[in-house]
Amino acid sequence: MLENQGKLLEVKNMTMDFGGLRAVDSISLQVCSGEIVALIGPNGAGKTTFFNCVTGIYKPTKGEILVHPPGKKSQRINGYKPNRVTTIGMARTFQNIRLFQNMTVLENVMIGRHCRTSTNILGAILRGSNTRRQEQETIDKSYSLLEKVGLLDQADEFAKNLPYGAQRRLEIARAMATDPFLLLLDEPAAGMNPLETKRLDEL
Repeated sequence: MLENQGKLLEVKNMTMDFGGLRAVDSISLQVCSGEIVALIGPNGAGKTTFFNCVTGIYKPTKGEILVHPPGKKSQRINGYKPNRVTTIGMARTFQNIRLFQNMTVLENVMIGRHCRTSTNILGAILRGSNTRRQEQETIDKSYSLLEKVGLLDQADEFAKNLPYGAQRRLEIARAMATDPFLLLLDEPAAGMNPLETKRLDEL
């Protein structure tokens, strides 16, 4: 147990093949609490494929992915679905923005809280006290995150109406809404102008 103290993520000799194409070749890395780790490489180097393997979009051809959520049991997550990876406590953004464009900024962040609520369909219909409490907590948390990323004044705006840099920040807020112990950002400043990049850096 002590050997994993401080570690959040371990990737051991991970390989991802697509037919005859090897997109990721025996990569190993470790991320510890408090660290900021960057994957650097040219387009086509396999950075996004690595993210997709770690977050459950792809199942690696070979290798092992281990997560060590703080205060919880370590898990081998090879083959886990993305929703299960998120529930464990790893969240990500995408190189190509994936927002619900016809929903409001607030609603987009609230969706990120879904994995942290326990209300079922019946509870949502009957709207008991527990459901109402969780809903209010979700709203409060979402407003707090929007304030943190500088989008509080645009909470009721449709996501599709935000400028590109603001959409990036909204996607980060939605990922943060899952209360992750590890946040993976896939080229978060891609396509941003210098001012937008500066605002992102201030987060």
